[in-house]
Amino acid sequence: MIEIIEVEDKGVANKLKNKYIEGLETPIDGFWQNVEVANSKCYEILYDGIAAGHFCVNSRKMLVQFYVSKEYYVRGEEIFKYIIKSEIVEKAAVSTKEPKFMALCLDYQKNIAVDSYIFTDNEKIRYELNSFSKLSFRLAQKQDIDEIKSKCATAFEGYYDDLIDNNQLFVLYDNDNLLGIGEFRIIKTHGEKYGDIGMHVVEKYREKGMGTYIIVKLKEHCYIKNLIPMACCDVKNSASKKTLEKSGFIADHRIIVCEF
Repeated sequence: MIEIIEVEDKGVANKLKNKYIEGLETPIDGFWQNVEVANSKCYEILYDGIAAGHFCVNSRKMLVQFYVSKEYYVRGEEIFKYIIKSEIVEKAAVSTKEPKFMALCLDYQKNIAVDSYIFTDNEKIRYELNSFSKLSFRLAQKQDIDEIKSKCATAFEGYYDDLIDNNQLFVLYDNDNLLGIGEFRIIKTHGEKYGDIGMHVVEKYREKGMGTYIIVKLKEHCYIKNLIPMACCDVKNSASKKTLEKSGFIADHRIIVCEF
C-alpha cells in the first residue's frame, strides 16, 4: 500500500531535496535548484508503512523531483504511476541529468516539450568590446540600484537588492551609461564547486556584443574563484542561446516538461 505524507518541517524537506541533488553527477541549474525546487512542497512516500522515497511539487502542480531508494527501485513504476494519477500532480519538469526520473516521465507522458537549455563551459575565451570608450565591469553597489531597476526587468521586489547585498550582481558601464548587468551565484551543492551565471542587457544596447562580454567576464570571475561556470536559458530565448554559445558554452542538457 502506498501512502503520501506532506513533509511540513522545512529543515527535513530541504535535507531531502538537497540529498537528492547531491546524488546527481553535477548540479541541475542554480535557478532551478534555488527557486523551483526550493519553493516546492515535499512529500514523503511510504510503501507498506516504510519510507521509500520522496517527491516535490510546485504551485503549478508540476512534479519537479522524484526519488525512490534503491530498495524500492522495483516499485518505482508503481509508485510513480500512483503519484501522477493523484490530484497533486498534472505534469512534470525533469532535467536530462536525472535519468531515472526522466525515464519514468517518458513512459507515461502524453505530450513532451523542451523548456530550457542547460549549458556547460566548453572553451575559455577572451572577448573585447572595441566600440565603447570607457568600459567598467564591477560589482554593483547600493548607488547603482535605481539605475538598475529603471533599465532592467526583475522578477520581484527586492531581487536586485538581495543580489547586491551578497556580492552577486555586476554592472557594466560605458562612462555613465549602464549597458547591462551580470548575475553570479555559488551553487551550494556539490561542494560549492560551481558558479551559476546569467546576464541582462539594456534594450537599446542589445545585439552589440554586450551580452557576450558580460558572460565572458562572469566566467573569468568563476575561474578566479576556482569555480566551474554554469548557465541556463529558456528554449524560446534564441538570442541568449547564441550569446552563451559565443561565450564558449555548449547546451549539453535540457529541462523538459511532460504532460500526463
